Amino acid sequence: MKKKKRVRISKTKNKKYKKLSKSWKLFIVSFFLIISLASAYLFFKAYHYINDIPEAQNITQEEIYLLTKIEKTDTRLIRALKNNAFESWLYEANDEKVKQLSKNEALLLEVMKGKTAISDIDATMVNLKKHIDIIEDEDIEELYIMYYKSVLPRQYDKLRDIFQEATVTDAEEMSKDAQELLDLLNKIYNQEGMLTVTSEQSFKKSVSLLDEINDNIIEANNIKNQVYSYRNLVEAIPAPNTKFGMELSEYIDSANNYLQSKTMEEEFKRKYSELQSNLETNEKLIKKSVDMPDLVGMTVREAKKEMNQLNLNLSIQGYTNTTYKNGETVPDDIRDMESWDRDEKDKILKQEPSSQTYKFIVKGSTIQVVVENQPIAKKAFSSESSSSSTSSSTSTSISSTTSETTSPSTEETTESSD
Repeated sequence: MKKKKRVRISKTKNKKYKKLSKSWKLFIVSFFLIISLASAYLFFKAYHYINDIPEAQNITQEEIYLLTKIEKTDTRLIRALKNNAFESWLYEANDEKVKQLSKNEALLLEVMKGKTAISDIDATMVNLKKHIDIIEDEDIEELYIMYYKSVLPRQYDKLRDIFQEATVTDAEEMSKDAQELLDLLNKIYNQEGMLTVTSEQSFKKSVSLLDEINDNIIEANNIKNQVYSYRNLVEAIPAPNTKFGMELSEYIDSANNYLQSKTMEEEFKRKYSELQSNLETNEKLIKKSVDMPDLVGMTVREAKKEMNQLNLNLSIQGYTNTTYKNGETVPDDIRDMESWDRDEKDKILKQEPSSQTYKFIVKGSTIQVVVENQPIAKKAFSSESSSSSTSSSTSTSISSTTSETTSPSTEETTESSD
């Protein structure tokens, strides 16, 4: 009995075991299948990731050391860039910054050495700050200073060489290069924090060079405008002071010679017209003129007769006689001009204008004469002399027609006679 029971028990266990082993087999197969698929997927992704990178991802410690090694010539920003890449590899086990180190260093050096185009510098600065995490605002300002200090001397030397070789015909083309330097100077001057750059000698020399070029262009343009309108010149073109102006000296001389000829021609015409006018005037005066009479030595009566015939006026002034009535000589110190005593027998001592000086006189003019008054009694003379000394030497005009002296008419007659 016991034997049979054992057989039954073993059969039941065997059935259960068979059922359990089938489930495990199915589980194990499924598990390995999932692991295989996952491994295949990860391998596929890794394969594509590796293929997307042109260079090998692995980098040796030696390469890292060489890339991040600080050189004596490295600037503050380059050193900071290398230190940041090395610390990222050392503490974060990330070699990405080390791999990008050469590229970023090249970008910084390109700016520092002024190799970036002036038109691209602002965009380059924005790009640097965006992609290099160590770049701050103060670093951007430092980069701008280093860039301007590098690029400005080259721009100055370039324009200076162009200006030295340029002629006045190259002025328009050269002005474009000058405008580039001017734009750069304005950009530096108006940018905040660039005081160290504006204090540089290269900045001051650039300003002076632009002033000199501007003076050359302005003077050359002024000379061209004056030469082109040479017919309208009213004064000579001054001697040039600039390089471009001196190149136009030949044109200046031609324009000035034309102006001189024109001025001489106009002056000749003016003088010729004036001469014609004078000739006409003189001709008219000659027709109205008479010979200048010589009245000296004549009596007043004789002179009046002569003057009436010539249609001239006579103005008479007396002068103290040399003797008194008693025959005594009158002292010279009391002889002087005095009123005419109205004696027509008095002789004329002097006339003005003189016949020795002028040959003709216009009709109607007045001749002034001085006559010697008749002798007076000594006593009477003294009283009369006293009274005459207080008078204003009044002259009496006697003529057929009373008029005032007209010296200018006499002078005109003289000019016509000449």
